[in-house]
Amino acid sequence: MSSFRELPLSARLVVLGYVALGAFGVALRVPEMGTWSWADVAATLGLAIVAALSEQFTVAMRHRTEVENFSVTDAVWVPALILVSPSVLTLSVLLGSLAGHAWRRWDWYKVVFNAGQFVVAITVAEFVYGLFDLPSSFSFMTCVACAVAMACYFVINEISVALIISRVEQIPLREVVVLPGGLNLLHAGGNLTIGMLAALVWHAGPLGLPLLIAPVVLSFFAYRGWLQNKREEEQRREGDRMRTLYEAGRALDGPLDANFDFQPFLGFVQQLVDAAATELAVRDEAGLRVYNSESGLVQAVQTEMGPADPMTYVSERPGLVTYLAVVRDEANEVGILAVHRATELSLSERALVDSLASQVSARHRNQQLFDETVEQRGHLADVVGSSSDGIFVVSGAGTVLSWNPAMERITGFLADEVVGRPSGDVLRIPGGPRADGPPPTELALGVEEPQDALILRRDGSDRWIRYSSSRMPERQGSGTSLVVTARDVTAELEAEQMKRDFVATVSHELRTPLTPLKGLLQSLNKGLVEDSPQARREYHAIMLRQTERLERLISDLLDVSRLDAGHLPMDAVPVEVDALLEREIADASQLAAVREVRFERAEHPVWVVADPFRLGQIVTNLLSNAFKYSPAGAPVIVKLTKLGDFALISVQDRGEGIAMDDQDRVFERFYRAETGLTQTAGGFGLGLFIARSLAEAMGGGLVLSSRPGEGSTFSVSLPLLMSAPQEDDPEGQRRSSPETDAGPYEPDAGEQMAHVLTNTDLATR
Repeated sequence: MSSFRELPLSARLVVLGYVALGAFGVALRVPEMGTWSWADVAATLGLAIVAALSEQFTVAMRHRTEVENFSVTDAVWVPALILVSPSVLTLSVLLGSLAGHAWRRWDWYKVVFNAGQFVVAITVAEFVYGLFDLPSSFSFMTCVACAVAMACYFVINEISVALIISRVEQIPLREVVVLPGGLNLLHAGGNLTIGMLAALVWHAGPLGLPLLIAPVVLSFFAYRGWLQNKREEEQRREGDRMRTLYEAGRALDGPLDANFDFQPFLGFVQQLVDAAATELAVRDEAGLRVYNSESGLVQAVQTEMGPADPMTYVSERPGLVTYLAVVRDEANEVGILAVHRATELSLSERALVDSLASQVSARHRNQQLFDETVEQRGHLADVVGSSSDGIFVVSGAGTVLSWNPAMERITGFLADEVVGRPSGDVLRIPGGPRADGPPPTELALGVEEPQDALILRRDGSDRWIRYSSSRMPERQGSGTSLVVTARDVTAELEAEQMKRDFVATVSHELRTPLTPLKGLLQSLNKGLVEDSPQARREYHAIMLRQTERLERLISDLLDVSRLDAGHLPMDAVPVEVDALLEREIADASQLAAVREVRFERAEHPVWVVADPFRLGQIVTNLLSNAFKYSPAGAPVIVKLTKLGDFALISVQDRGEGIAMDDQDRVFERFYRAETGLTQTAGGFGLGLFIARSLAEAMGGGLVLSSRPGEGSTFSVSLPLLMSAPQEDDPEGQRRSSPETDAGPYEPDAGEQMAHVLTNTDLATR
């Protein structure tokens, strides 16, 4: 402490108390001083000078910020207690301590405290010595009385110094008294012995006093050497303790892992406080784990299988004192650090164990934060990895930092091939760069509004993406990155285009029959055309054909709607395919007389389980499709065969064929393959979609085989009837199940009309 005001209040009260007691001790001797002779004055000054000089040669024992000094001054007071009067001794002690300590430039409050406590101690010693009431002659009892009196002096002196140090350092008095150990007793015994010798020599003859210089000097160096060794030993122990404390901290700095082994840490704790054993019971989300310094993990308890209180799992060690340090996570108790030792821990050792428990708490919090971070990162990675939208991050310099699996699917580039490369090298624009061309045009990253762009995949194909980006700070804080989300909208844009084309096609197809109807009706209304019976029949035939065409268009749209809703009626019965094909071919030939249809039938009648009306609709659509795309004069071939348990109806044309890229899509609704005849053929692009859907609804299928320039073959497969109907049922209208007796199938008038109406050119590619 640098000033009296900085001392704790209790320390200041101790200083003032000893000053007051010292002043009282001096006041007790003032009356006796009035009878002094010049010899007493000389003795007082001589003793004070000797004491002041001896105070310059001290051995220091440090207690944190304070120092306890050991000197041979007490050896001066031993013979003085025997040889001089109490007043001379008291004043010598006062003057010698004040002069000696002031000469060393100590703080004033230390000087007056030391002087006060020396006066108090010597006053008590004088009182005790006086109780023996000894004669002035030197005897054995003189030595005994002097030893008892100086023992009291020693006790008071030691307690006084320890008391002020304990108050200043805020540590228990016991620790200060005990810390010097045997040095205090050695110091007191040595000073008493030297003082006794000095008194004995003085009694025998003062001329022998110089002989005591050597023992005094040797005692001083012995004190200093012993203390030096003690200090070095303490330093070594302190160094070992600091290294052990450091290693204990390092033991907790291992990898963050829920299965971390605390045994090395507990071993260091045991070594630090010289304990017999140490234990740690710590709780986490998985349960509670118990470790000890002997064998590490000794018990793992699931939370639902046992109590959550860590105190329950601390073992009892008979004959040992257990100190428990709480491991806290913020305001919650999550564990117990137990130290088992033969003796109780001191306050400083308890503080050390509490500090180590706080380090365990810090590791526990770090482990929780690490687990939460890993879980959050894993969850985020799962979200990003499982997202159907592409997500990638581009640095401020334009380098790709991350690339999720959806982007791999969209672009065909793997993350390992993309991360670290400029985004413009990966997200290329079609029609842009080649090896000898200009650099690629990059996407407009950094624009928050969604943008559409056509990009090149790794395989050279192009895809439409819709992307948007947002800024985020980079981890190093040196700039901003862009988080880009992209979605493959190729199918969406194509569907929108198909819808637009469909609207245009529907408008055109509906207007086509309406235009001649309207024109003919206006002409009839105004009387601009011939009104003979023959002319009226021609007009009626024209209007009927256009009305039927309009109705067929509407019927197709209704069939598609019913297929989507799953409400298309289907009546599966035994059907003889040969007869049905002959009827459909005959009907189609009447509508398209210029087309030749060749029918290649099977060797034996073929029976299937199907809806005859819907099967006729399929065949009509396929024939109409073949008529549209076959060149003039080229025959359409219809072939019926058996393939395993299925009947196979094939319709082959000699048209331009269908490109490989279009073959998988011709069965999609509203899709029309681009060929030279597409614009002249007309239609919605629903015929093949309806035909395949109907075939699948009857347990079969519809496939395409085509080569550009060689025509196309559409093949319908339907399940065969295992046993043919009786010969008296030539139409094959009896149901296949013998358990049903609903009678032969007869289509109603509405179905017959629809059947007739659908025998036209509805199916398109």
